[in-house]
Amino acid sequence: MLEQRDHKGLYREIVTNMLEGVMVISMNGKITMLNPAAERMLGLTQEDIGDSFINVFFTREGTDAFNEAILDTVYEKEKVSNMPVDYVLAGETRNLSLTTSYIHNDGEKCVVVVMEDVTELNELRDAQTALDKIRKLNREYEKAKDEAIRANEAKSLFLSNMSHEIRTPINAVLGMNEMILRECTDKQILSYAADIRSSGKTLLFLINDILDMSKIESGKMEIVRVEYEPESLMMDLWNIIFLRAQEKGLTIRFSTDETLPRKLYGDDVRIKQVVTNLLTNAVKYTPQGGIEMKVAYERTGEEELNLIISVADTGMGIRKEDMGKLFESFQRLDEEKNRNIEGTGLGMNITMSLLKLMDGDMKVESEYGEGSVFTVTIPQRIVCSEPVGDFESIRKRREQNLAGKQQFFEAPEASVLVVDDNSMNLTVFQSLLKRTKMKITTADSGKRCLELVKKEPYHIIFMDHMMPEMDGIETLHEIQKLSDFPNEDTPVIALTANALSGAREGYLKEGFADFLTKPIDGDLLEQTVEKYLPDALVTKTDNAGEGSGEESIRIDHETFLAYDISVENGLAYAKGDLEMYLELARLLLKDRGKQEVMRQLLREGNSKDYAILVHGLKGNARTLGADRLADMAFDHEKESKAGNVAYVDEHFEELLAVWENTLAGFEKLLAVCGKGENDKYGTAAGEGEEVLKLSESDLETVAALLDDFETQKAIEQLRDWIQNPLEQSMHERIKNVLIALEDEFDEDKATALLRENGGEDNGI
Repeated sequence: MLEQRDHKGLYREIVTNMLEGVMVISMNGKITMLNPAAERMLGLTQEDIGDSFINVFFTREGTDAFNEAILDTVYEKEKVSNMPVDYVLAGETRNLSLTTSYIHNDGEKCVVVVMEDVTELNELRDAQTALDKIRKLNREYEKAKDEAIRANEAKSLFLSNMSHEIRTPINAVLGMNEMILRECTDKQILSYAADIRSSGKTLLFLINDILDMSKIESGKMEIVRVEYEPESLMMDLWNIIFLRAQEKGLTIRFSTDETLPRKLYGDDVRIKQVVTNLLTNAVKYTPQGGIEMKVAYERTGEEELNLIISVADTGMGIRKEDMGKLFESFQRLDEEKNRNIEGTGLGMNITMSLLKLMDGDMKVESEYGEGSVFTVTIPQRIVCSEPVGDFESIRKRREQNLAGKQQFFEAPEASVLVVDDNSMNLTVFQSLLKRTKMKITTADSGKRCLELVKKEPYHIIFMDHMMPEMDGIETLHEIQKLSDFPNEDTPVIALTANALSGAREGYLKEGFADFLTKPIDGDLLEQTVEKYLPDALVTKTDNAGEGSGEESIRIDHETFLAYDISVENGLAYAKGDLEMYLELARLLLKDRGKQEVMRQLLREGNSKDYAILVHGLKGNARTLGADRLADMAFDHEKESKAGNVAYVDEHFEELLAVWENTLAGFEKLLAVCGKGENDKYGTAAGEGEEVLKLSESDLETVAALLDDFETQKAIEQLRDWIQNPLEQSMHERIKNVLIALEDEFDEDKATALLRENGGEDNGI
């Protein structure tokens, strides 16, 4: 009887035998089901999909309309009905008709995509001999175009690979040359070495231009939009160009429209690259006089504006007949006159390409022999309309902040939970907020987070997105299912290293109150915490400056560039705290063991867990200023998520080589700064020195604090003890407990060490 049959089995049989394709997607983008018809239409199988997300389609050419329709539904912008889209399958364009809707599966909301292949129907409607000839010609054209694109991609790949291969030995040469400059006393040799450094840096700049150009041509240059403050962008540009202009005897002036909104949404990194190129060219081609940069804007909507940045100089100017050559690759204007100007001739071409990617444009006005004005216009979204003020006020305020004269807040009664599987991220988080005196509890997994939120109240929860087993979104959904627990109204803020366009809206729809991008900006973190804490818990206070400690140890930043490490950038993420920066470097060194884990994951074909590990490596490297390692890790993360196993296998050893080079740099940095692994734990008591006696009951007191989730109090007590002379075995025991708590965030291990009974009272 029909009523006795398994309805689910019946529905499954119906869907399996449908002529229309059916695909089911969870609201976090994971593909959960494809019927056979959908497999045929999309050229994929359920086995191909595995645990993939919808980004498996993003690497395919000719699927833009298909992707947009699905994303609109997943982000709940709009559903589509019988929407015609093109989908390229095996080199042939198929005409699909898409209809999307929502269902609930076991209580979870999902997107259902129903698709029908109407290619043959369309062809029948338009089956005319003349049209067939046109299609044949179009196919031949497409074939020729594809061959040209492949040839261009091969060229770009060659340039990219060769540039990387060349840069590695140049870095080694510059590193060794730096040792000559530091250790040699022969004036003639030092003169040669100085010339090598100058020429080597110039060569590196040229190679970086080629790398950017090859990325743009191969379509790998990405625009990553995030929230940013224009005043920070302007100060970065000022710091980049001020000394160059001063060394050449040029005047330089920046100005801004005082009503410019204080916070915008766009790719500030690429905007900075564009304007830096304009400013650098202005300095290069201006023998005397000055340079002026103006920042203005025009509103294009309630929440949109065009950012307008102009760079004017009193330089050589451009002939009218040369204007057409300005944006061509490998072109230098007025070659005879400018033969001593260094560069590839790619700068303006790269600038225009980046502007095109950001939907911007450029206008040039120039009078030969008098000077030029370059004006770029870039669409941006307004995040905060509060006016930024005039540039001189911004500059003076920043200088005061650098001197440590700034206001901050304390909230000793506030309690925050941060969830992240990466120990370095947890250390960064705690260090950046240490001056607020808040109680910060850490959890290294979604499972641990759920245990804590059921028992302890928190004022804010910070949640990493990418975690193994249970990611941040899944953990939040589990929290939302709870009832009668102390964190029903606690705001949960997402932490993510991938600030893609639309990410903010996506996180808000999942239920997050807000989101922060990694590497975490200390000032933005404090602002976010202050925003979500109850006013009664926050106390404003003046800070006379904490000092980073860097002034007592001279760090030659140029030395570490040979290891692809920008100590300056890393210290900026650490808010100038050298101790914190060195501690993070030690943590990265401890992660060396993950290399073999990653190798094993590749052997097993476990792309999912491999992607999670390189995602963590990317964030850690970026936080420490190791951008080359971070960029390479990002490439591996992206390709492993897309299922491109061949790419990951082919470039794995290259990743390890760059990783090891970076670690060698940090080992050298720790040696230079004299900050060994055990420095922060002191040493055990010397012979004849009176020791602090601790008993097993003392250690049990600390273990009980950990049982009650009083981790910070436990660390403070252990820190207090280890500052005193202790017997060797007790010193080692407490040190290992602190390492477990502060470096590994493993409270279970710390508790076990505290309750470890060696059969004697260690306090004797």
